[in-house]
Amino acid sequence: MDILNFLHSSFLIALEIPLLLALPFALWYRVSDAAHLHHPYGSWRPALATYSGLALGACMVAASWEPGSFTFEAIFDAGGPWDLSLTEFAELLMQRLGDAPHDLVAVLLNDDPHLNFGVVVMVVATLFAVDVGVTLASGVRGPMLLSFLLDVLMALLAAGLLIHVVLSALWLLNRLNFWSIAVALLLLQEYRYHVFGLFRRRPKPVRVAGNIQHGINTSVKSS
Repeated sequence: MDILNFLHSSFLIALEIPLLLALPFALWYRVSDAAHLHHPYGSWRPALATYSGLALGACMVAASWEPGSFTFEAIFDAGGPWDLSLTEFAELLMQRLGDAPHDLVAVLLNDDPHLNFGVVVMVVATLFAVDVGVTLASGVRGPMLLSFLLDVLMALLAAGLLIHVVLSALWLLNRLNFWSIAVALLLLQEYRYHVFGLFRRRPKPVRVAGNIQHGINTSVKSS
């Protein structure tokens, strides 16, 4: 009976994941590829924007933390807060994404005496203030403006994706129950061996010698 339940849940999830879970990551890959292919965009900037967004996303997750909904019973029990249909989970996800910035602001203003959240937010704000200054100094046009817009977009997507991943993981744990361990092992093997190509990997750039890069042939013909 457990096998039948697993197959039924797997079939439903196979239909639900492309609609709800995979599309945000597809958008992320598109934006990330654009950032890496944009020539004036330094190779360090996508990583910096991504880490800034992840830091903000982690603060938002912590700010909206509800202790009662993260216990073992709440995650796995039937009828718990994570026992939701696809429509119910989509509504919850949209609500949490919309409320997360407000929850973070409320914590910063009313419940952060040790500045645990404030330090992270100030560091991220400082980085983007420098980014804005560089963009303004360049005349707010051309490649630097595109770089700034990509910075903002990647940071926002990273923050939203982190919230999305946390909520989706809890929901899938409820849907799959202990079968989630088997799925996690399969995903780990796929990440290691790249059989089906589920995890995209950007090829490492090949370093070319300066003379060859500029089209100069330095080979010497033997006499």
